Amino acid sequence: MLAGMLVFLALVFGGHDALAEPAATPSHAATTPANPHLSQAQAQQLLGVLDDPARRQQFETTLRNFAQAQGSAPATTAATDSSPTHVAAHAVRSNSLGAQILGGFGDLNHAIGAETHAILRTVVDFREVGPWVRSIRTSPGRRDAVLAVVLRAAVLAGVGAVLFVVVRLLLIRPRRHLSDRAQARDAQDRVEEHTDQRAAEDAADADAAASAEEEAADAAEAHAGTPDPATGLQAPRPEAAPAPAENPDEQKAAHQKAEDERVSRIQHQGALARLMRVIRRIPIALASLLLDLLPVAMVPLAAAVIGAFDQTDLDASSDVLRDLTLVAVAGGGLVAVARAVLAPKRPWLRLVIIHDAVSVFLFDWIRALAMVTSIGAAVVVMLSDCGLPDPVVIALLKMLALLVHGMIALMILSSRTHVMAFCRRLAHRRYASGIAIAVGRIWWIAALALDFGLWLVWAAEVRNGYAEIWLLFVRSIAALVIVRIISVALFGGLERGFRAVPAFVGLSEETRGRVARYYPALRQILRIAVALMIVLGLAIAWGVPFAALFGAHGLGSRVLGSLLTILIAMAIGAIVWEIANIGVERHIASLESFEDGKARVARVRTLLPMLRTILLVVLVAIIGLTALSEIGVNIGPLLAGASIFGVALGFGSQKLVQDFINGIFLLLENALTVGDAVTLNGTYGIVEHLSLRTVHVRANDGSMNIFPFSSLGQITNYNRDFARAIIVAEVAYDTDTDDVVKALIDVTADMRADPDFKDLIIADFILWGVDAFNDSSVTVRGTLPTTTQGRWPVQRQFNRRMKKMFEARGIVIPFPTRTLEIAGLDALVNPRPEVRHDDSVSS
Repeated sequence: MLAGMLVFLALVFGGHDALAEPAATPSHAATTPANPHLSQAQAQQLLGVLDDPARRQQFETTLRNFAQAQGSAPATTAATDSSPTHVAAHAVRSNSLGAQILGGFGDLNHAIGAETHAILRTVVDFREVGPWVRSIRTSPGRRDAVLAVVLRAAVLAGVGAVLFVVVRLLLIRPRRHLSDRAQARDAQDRVEEHTDQRAAEDAADADAAASAEEEAADAAEAHAGTPDPATGLQAPRPEAAPAPAENPDEQKAAHQKAEDERVSRIQHQGALARLMRVIRRIPIALASLLLDLLPVAMVPLAAAVIGAFDQTDLDASSDVLRDLTLVAVAGGGLVAVARAVLAPKRPWLRLVIIHDAVSVFLFDWIRALAMVTSIGAAVVVMLSDCGLPDPVVIALLKMLALLVHGMIALMILSSRTHVMAFCRRLAHRRYASGIAIAVGRIWWIAALALDFGLWLVWAAEVRNGYAEIWLLFVRSIAALVIVRIISVALFGGLERGFRAVPAFVGLSEETRGRVARYYPALRQILRIAVALMIVLGLAIAWGVPFAALFGAHGLGSRVLGSLLTILIAMAIGAIVWEIANIGVERHIASLESFEDGKARVARVRTLLPMLRTILLVVLVAIIGLTALSEIGVNIGPLLAGASIFGVALGFGSQKLVQDFINGIFLLLENALTVGDAVTLNGTYGIVEHLSLRTVHVRANDGSMNIFPFSSLGQITNYNRDFARAIIVAEVAYDTDTDDVVKALIDVTADMRADPDFKDLIIADFILWGVDAFNDSSVTVRGTLPTTTQGRWPVQRQFNRRMKKMFEARGIVIPFPTRTLEIAGLDALVNPRPEVRHDDSVSS
């Protein structure tokens, strides 16, 4: 009630001053009453206080104290309002931009002043040490309590140190055994890593050579691999086609690019090998960490034993044991973790791939920081348990933090050499050399600013500032480390995949060179993905609402899903493309085993560019439509328009499409080849040219006959697999057919002994027998199996030799004869004497 009256009187008597500030602000003027209102009950209550002398005296004393307290406020306000910033703010127009800017500077000045006051108050807080010391000296009870706390802290420190040393000595042999085992395992891992490194180098060299050969073959094919005008077929790709001459600068750039590609692949393999080596060290490192934590665990054990034997009921005794135990466990655990991760002078146990000098440097500084922090915190905690005032405890903690941050500053300055060496190695590897050197020169400035900025934030007592900055820093480092591990796994897995897949699938050198071209593109995609992961990881570490972005209907999840869908579609398209190419190449390899393998290979290579173009168009159309669909484009009208266009094209070029499709299948089925003797639609001739739509046949009379493939109803090809020379012998009726057969066999034997014809005849003469009885001859028929090219030469030569053989052996080859009987022909030629009876002439 008294407080309420004081507030009321302050509003009554100080109403004009109190409301002067809100009156200048429209927002406050709307909510704050212009004149305070005194109710009847409050007036009666005030009169009752004034009528009672005792209560009136108490009220006067309270009012006097209140007035004295309020007397300093106007002075402060006046001093604040008289500052140049506030004077300038009042000088400008209200709610103007200048007023807002000046008001902002004023708020900043006020905030800086308050934080500076909080820092300077640390020195003032030490004034309470004297009264605390005097209270201990004059109060026996407090002195006994302080002595009890100090005694228990000393006992804990002594017992804990003894147990720590004893346990650590007992663990020397297990630690040594574990270290020897890890060293042996590390030596084996290094041998495997070296072997893997050599394999990666060989694979990189092989892929580079295959890619160079593929590029040279493509260039040679572009310059000299055009279809032959005489045959219409593309010649087989040469085994080693010379590459066209290049500009020396282009050659140098290509060589440098290939070398960079090789170095990059080897580095990715090495990074993955080191990561796998570290992963294999984790079990032994954890075991070593447990052995290091066992001595630290002796401190809680000592505290428990001391607490069990302590019969006093002082809360300070149990508090100091608990606090000192926590400090010792935290400091010892930090040192144990640092030793397990850095493993100074024991690289076979180290979980980070750094040099021994860097490992020793970091561990020494971390151990020194942990020791100073632990000892200082233990002293401050013990003093706090002894009853040291909280402001002094906070001031001591600030001083301890300043000492620790000063040591960190010295550590930063001492590590400049190591960091600069690391940046120079990065620059030597061509990883943004200029940026790496610049970072190596100026990083320590930012590190020192962050170091002392952290202490200032804590010393200024910014609410949650110190913890938030440290948490942000740790989250950022954790995000970068996780992304680095993922990137090493991705790039190393990509390198191992390109090294293992060609050998596993059994790809040819040509295919391997083509597949090697995918590596730079995939590596670039992985770089973009890693950059996005870095941005995403840092955004999550810095508090970006991840759930809102990547929720069920968030923008991030939709973008990520669309990108994954497009990448999967592109990957499937690339796999289909390569499977088709590999299938065609294996088919070409199988065709080379045939006798006419070169012609078949040439025919397939003639069709190959067209087939690849069709497949590429189909894949690009499907992937493009998928990408358009994922980014939100309605592909329904596109599909409808394409369908209508396809139907119109089909109707308009039906005959052309039919010629095209029939030509593809006829060529794939090896129905026709340039140089074949064929009969097409009743026309015999030699195939001189083939295209995808027509076939050109040269007839025996020299005329060129051009047939569209769609018009071919029947194709007779005389040049497939083998041929037969048809042997027909016409002999007289009085000739012995056995003599005829023997003569034919002898002619065959003579021709098979002739070097000009022995390679054209593939078997002996096959007698079919007596085929027909003619008017004046008997037909003996047989065949002589020949190659496809030897049918007509063998048949013509056999007929020539057969005629000579028949003449030599007296075998008559009859020719058609006719006998005519003419009445009276002899009388006219040879007249006779007349006789009395009739004569007749017959012939």
